[in-house]
Amino acid sequence: MIAFIEPFLASKSLANNSQQSYRYDLRQFCQQVGQRINPETLALYQQSLSGLTVAAKKRKLSTVNQFLYYLYQQKALTDYFKMDDRIEASFSLKPQLTRLDTSAFYAETAFLKGQLIALLILELGLTPSEIAGLRLADFDLGLQVLRLQSHRGIRVMTLSKALLPFLEKATEAQQLYLFDHDAKPFSRQWFFNQLRDFLESIGCAELSAQSLREQFILNEKAAGKSIIEVAQLLGLKSPITLEKYYKM
Repeated sequence: MIAFIEPFLASKSLANNSQQSYRYDLRQFCQQVGQRINPETLALYQQSLSGLTVAAKKRKLSTVNQFLYYLYQQKALTDYFKMDDRIEASFSLKPQLTRLDTSAFYAETAFLKGQLIALLILELGLTPSEIAGLRLADFDLGLQVLRLQSHRGIRVMTLSKALLPFLEKATEAQQLYLFDHDAKPFSRQWFFNQLRDFLESIGCAELSAQSLREQFILNEKAAGKSIIEVAQLLGLKSPITLEKYYKM
C-alpha cells in the first residue's frame, strides 16, 4: 500500500505543508495495517488514535478515508472501506489538562527546525525566547547537559537519550547559536512560525508553545518531581503559577 502514497498525493492539489502531513499520516497508517485492509485492521487503527486530540483524530481519519477511496478507484482494493470520522468532542466548564501521546514529535519529518523547537519545549520546558538565545557552547552532549544562563543564574538541565540524536545533528555546523542567522538569533516570530508549521504537519495545529510547556510540567509531575523542583527547572522565582497543575 505504501507504493500508492506518492501517486495519491500527486493526484491532489495540496500545499507543501499539507502534502507533508498527508504523507506522514499515510505512512503511519500503512505501517500499522500492512497489506491487510479489512474492518478489523481499520478498527484497530481507529483505536490507536484514542490518545490524540479531537482535531488530530479527525484529520488522520479524513486523510486515510481519502486514501482508501483512491485505492478502491485504482482497484487496489476490491471493497470500498470508509471509517466513521464523526467524533463528538466532550466539553466541560473547566477543561482538564491531560498528558498527550507525543510519539509523533519524534518521528521523521521535513520540518526539522520546528521539530527541534517543539522537543526543546516538551523535554526541557524552555520558552521560545530561551531557545532563541541557546548557543552551541551551552551544550555538553558528552555529559548530556545544557547550561542555560540568565539574569537569575545558571540552570543545568539533563538531556534525555531521546533528545540527544536531534541535538547531535543540529550542532554539527560551525555556528554561534543553535538556531543561527548570520551569528545572530532569529526573531521570536520565526520560532513561532517554525513551530506552527511542524505542529500542523503532525496534525496538532491546536497546540502551541504554551501547551507544550504545560506538557513538560505534567510529565515532570508524573515523574515524581515536586512543585519546587519543577519551578527550579523552569527558572521561576516562585512556584505559585504551578499550583493549578498540582491540584489536579
